[in-house]
Amino acid sequence: MLSLKPAALLALLVTACGKPPTPAECTALLDRYTEKLVNSDRPEVTPGEIEKVKATARARAAEDPAFAECSSKVSRHQYECAMQAETVDRMEICLN
Repeated sequence: MLSLKPAALLALLVTACGKPPTPAECTALLDRYTEKLVNSDRPEVTPGEIEKVKATARARAAEDPAFAECSSKVSRHQYECAMQAETVDRMEICLN
């Protein structure tokens, strides 16, 4: 049976929790934000239209230097909070 001392366990948890979001996770965050925003503004929009808007958002983000800093600016806690948020407003609270 594996036995860790409390200090070692805490160090392991802090390291795992402190891992910044990957570029793929940043893109997933952008997709989620875009989808929530479109659905709140235009609930009648089709899934195909949402995919087009997400593709446009990804293309714009690829050219935005601020988005490139996502992995260094967004903490793991902020990322997890935003990915679980049910509304755009809640996502923004998580990310501030």
